[in-house]
Amino acid sequence: MEEYNTLEKVTKLFKDKGIKGKEHLYDVLLLDNRKYAGMMSGMEYPFLGLVMDFTDEGIGFFHLVSAKFSLTVSLEKLKLNKDSYTFYKNEDIEGIEVKKFALLDKKRKEVIIKTADGKKFYLYQKVEDGLVPYHNESFAKLIAKYEK
Repeated sequence: MEEYNTLEKVTKLFKDKGIKGKEHLYDVLLLDNRKYAGMMSGMEYPFLGLVMDFTDEGIGFFHLVSAKFSLTVSLEKLKLNKDSYTFYKNEDIEGIEVKKFALLDKKRKEVIIKTADGKKFYLYQKVEDGLVPYHNESFAKLIAKYEK
């Protein structure tokens, strides 16, 4: 978590990849395991979370993987895979949607990203989380922009 736990570190992480754009919303989202099952999904989505940069030109992200085997997913235990960088341009994104995570759960939101190549990323995060200081402001802007 040390690689992305401050705004300065996450900004540098994406800047080093040449991300351009006027607008940047940095956030950390977790994979919603309720939506994926089986070995094939593990190969297509080989991560437990994503460190993301939502820009006016598209979405860039790095995979977060487990440093060691654990039955629960915890942001503190996830490690950044610096070799996993991916960028989807706006024209390669079919849609982004933010909605309720569960009927009575007001503390988390689900984020669904659909891409032109047929992938669907089902992610979630707490609305407020103190682990990464840039999350609360950034996620609030993401919710305001994409909530259905």
